[in-house]
Amino acid sequence: MTPEHDIQGKLFGVPLVTGYSRGALAVREMEKSRADALIMQHHYSHSPVWASHTHFGVFVNDSLCGVLQFGPGMNPASGDRVIPGMEWCELNRMWLSDDRPVQQLATGALALACRILRSRRPKLGWLQTFADERSGVGAVYQAASFLYVGSHETTFYLLDGEWFHKSLLGRAETDGRGWGSGPKAARIRGRESEAIPHVFRQHRYIKCFTKQARKGLLLPVLSYPKAAR
Repeated sequence: MTPEHDIQGKLFGVPLVTGYSRGALAVREMEKSRADALIMQHHYSHSPVWASHTHFGVFVNDSLCGVLQFGPGMNPASGDRVIPGMEWCELNRMWLSDDRPVQQLATGALALACRILRSRRPKLGWLQTFADERSGVGAVYQAASFLYVGSHETTFYLLDGEWFHKSLLGRAETDGRGWGSGPKAARIRGRESEAIPHVFRQHRYIKCFTKQARKGLLLPVLSYPKAAR
């Protein structure tokens, strides 16, 4: 893996890793506005997570072919019920172009993105993500050796062609960056009666970055689910 550094950081003696490359594949930091626009255009949810704070573009031979967005979990306090006492974050959104061998591209992109995250946040102990049944059972995370810790059913609401997680209904936060603070929550607030509910299964995956994190995992590790034939 070859690191890519911020030029200004080098000038001031504190090089900041902005990307990593491996052969033709590269993952580089991207502005939130650009990442949000790509997620809105290409991701099956057509909506970025308002609270996401770290954004990477995925490139093959310098051609943009994907986006990864990381941020807090929907309920940050829930982390202690998974692995207590450690910093963590969530892979909020991932889109990769269908024009590429997605599984191979995804595992490499995830590995490079996690490497950047850990260079920025050395105390980061683990990562969480969910595979919505609308996009499969999480074969990408299985190929990347994430741990599977179960699934649950969650209600989403469809309003004006847009999907909303149930937690956004009637939820107003005042911290300015929480899940319920953004424009998406504002679009459904007060219009709950017009939204159509749908129930989807969500598969939960965990990536432990340290032996301490793996040892502290409170949830049972289960066999990977298989896609329906």
